[in-house]
Amino acid sequence: MSDNMNAVVNSETAQSIVAKNYNPMISNLTTLEVKNKTLDNYYNQIRNNYYLGVKAHYIIARDLYDAKQNLKNEDYQRLVEMCNFSGSTQRKYLLIGKDHRLFSLFAKGKLPISWTNQLLLTTLTDKQFEKVEKKIDAQTKASEIKKLAEMKSKQVERVENMLLTFLQIEVDKSKVNVAKFKSILNKVRKDLSKYPEIEIVDDKVNDVEKRISNYYQKIINQKKKESEKKEVKQKKVA
Repeated sequence: MSDNMNAVVNSETAQSIVAKNYNPMISNLTTLEVKNKTLDNYYNQIRNNYYLGVKAHYIIARDLYDAKQNLKNEDYQRLVEMCNFSGSTQRKYLLIGKDHRLFSLFAKGKLPISWTNQLLLTTLTDKQFEKVEKKIDAQTKASEIKKLAEMKSKQVERVENMLLTFLQIEVDKSKVNVAKFKSILNKVRKDLSKYPEIEIVDDKVNDVEKRISNYYQKIINQKKKESEKKEVKQKKVA
């Protein structure tokens, strides 16, 4: 273990992560300014506060999955919209939230910081998970998880290809404004939500809205310039 990690283990700010009496529900940020301004002390405080974010994301994942199981589809979709979760974010949360095995790691402060690694854990068999659970900690890398789980190349490949993209929706920005685009998007989401096998990945929605908005602003500016030029010409003629 490095000197820095030894400092984390021995620091008061890190006790909520590594102590035997670790309490996963402790959610206090260390907000006071670091008094003894050393590298280790800054690291301890940042590390402690950073891991609180990991715990928060896990609780969000659990609650979102629970909501999907208990709310009507329309209400669930509305919840996702209210939370402003993109398709890929929602998918990751649901996969993590439904795997009860991750709670044991959460309760021990061993849930990986990277949610990519959390997702990797959800693909393991129970036997593989048991092997990993004995040696994993919050910073265990994906390569180490695969090694501990003794994952075969075919399983790794299957995990990497678990979700396949087969449709791409295009919209003509000259034919829709932002409001109309949002209306169309909501209808598409509602229709596709009937098929539980399909996960809607809408990471680019905000970018599309901005591009549509910029396009129409550009048109407005062009018309304004043309109008101003026309006025200048009319004044010269007069």
